[in-house]
Order: sequence, then structure tokens, then C-alpha cells
Amino acid sequence: NGDDHDYFCNIHQSAAPLQRQTHQLDTYLHDHTDTITMNYGQRGRELLLDLKRSDWLPTYNEEGVRATLQEISLHTDELTDLVRAAQRIKNDAINEAGESTTTIQNNSKSNSTNIPMTNRPSLILHDASIRRNKRCLLAYHAYRMDKLRALRWETGGTLPEEMKRVLSEAEVDFFEEYDRLVSRFVGGALAGGSSSSGMGNLDWNADLVPPQENYIMVRVVQSGLGKIETELCGVVDLELGSTHYLPRGDVEGLVRQGALVQLTGEESV
Repeated sequence: NGDDHDYFCNIHQSAAPLQRQTHQLDTYLHDHTDTITMNYGQRGRELLLDLKRSDWLPTYNEEGVRATLQEISLHTDELTDLVRAAQRIKNDAINEAGESTTTIQNNSKSNSTNIPMTNRPSLILHDASIRRNKRCLLAYHAYRMDKLRALRWETGGTLPEEMKRVLSEAEVDFFEEYDRLVSRFVGGALAGGSSSSGMGNLDWNADLVPPQENYIMVRVVQSGLGKIETELCGVVDLELGSTHYLPRGDVEGLVRQGALVQLTGEESV
């Protein structure tokens, strides 16, 4: 009858603006896909793979970090443009449907209802890519800082030249500042320690796990070390290329600094 006809006509008219909105947003996505190339989190993943392939730390990948930050910026701009485009198209559709200004303002307060379901996967993809790249950047730098903290305790504050070459200027500054903080802490602990508590004689650079052997075989790999006086072996001349079997406690600091290399049984033959 006439009432049913008017009812279905009203349904069709109310759905038309939403269909035009979806079509316009699909056209926007298609046009921008051709102009912007993104790796969707792959740049951050490559940074972590560099860490995995390295024995200690790879050379700081400044280019990779910049590329990852640039990709985050591109995803953020694209995400913002999509939301604004959807909001603009939604408002146009509401105006065409003849709704009041109050209704438009109420609808604009809820961003989740402004995006058609068919276009929400694009927004989710951009957001996931941003979050993934951020996590990769944080993991990349946190891993490197953890290695530098461990290196400080291994070398006693000395940064070997071959390791310094793979660090950025900011990482070198971080190592030096961390060394100053540790030295200040250790100095304060030693100054405030008493002989009864043992804090005054505590070696903060010693291994956390007691060594299995008191003597180790070492080879001199740095020139100009001269002679050292050991507790049990007397005076030892550390000539470049020479090999010695010495108490661990007397040469442990030189091993940490890289001046001596500890040898296994097979290497010493």
C-alpha cells in the first residue's frame, strides 16, 4: 500500500548518504595507496634483526632509525587524513539527510561511529604499524643500553676502541655518564664501609659467580704494559705476544680492559 511504499522510500533515502560516504572514502584510500609507499613495520623489524645477527652490538644504524621514524610519521599523517576525511564525508552526508546541527555535533563526538566498517581495517593497519615500529625502536635502544651497562662492569669503566667504533655519539655519552654514576656510587660505598662489614674491601668489578679456577692462561695483545707484580708469581714482564699462567685476581682487570686475552686449553697449545 501507500504507507509501505513511503516506508521503503525513506529507508532508501537514508541509506544513500552512507553509501556515498563509503564510496568517497574508498576512492580516497585508492588514490593515497598509489602515492605513498610504506613497509608496515618492516623497518623496525630490520633493526632488531641487526642485533640478532651481531656477536655483541652492530654499528649503530642511524639511517635505519631515521627511516623507521619517517615511516611512523607517514603512518600518523595517513591515519589523521583518513579520520578527517571520514569526518568530513560523514558531516556532508548528515547535511544532505537534513539532520540538525545539534545532531551533527553529537555524532562528531564519537569517532568510532564516523568510520564505515569497510574502511576501519585501514585505520587499524596504520595504527598497528605505528605501535610496532615504536616497540621496535624502544627494544633496539634498550638492548644496546643494557649491553653498555654490562660492558661498564666487565671493563671497569674502560671503553675499548673497537667497541667504541660501533656506538653512536649519544651511546658513548651514555656509557661515560653511567661510568661516572657507578664510580660515584662505588666510591661512596667504599668510603662509608667498615672493615667489620667488609664493604671497604669489596671488589665491585669482580664476577658475580665465583671462578672455577684460581689461575688462568693469558696472552698479551697490547703493547706498553710493562711489568706487573703479582702476589704469588713475583714480577712478570707483559711483553706483547707473550703467554703467561697467572693468578686470576692479578690480571682480571687487564683482561676486562682487553689488554690480555684469556686462553682456553686448546688455544694455549
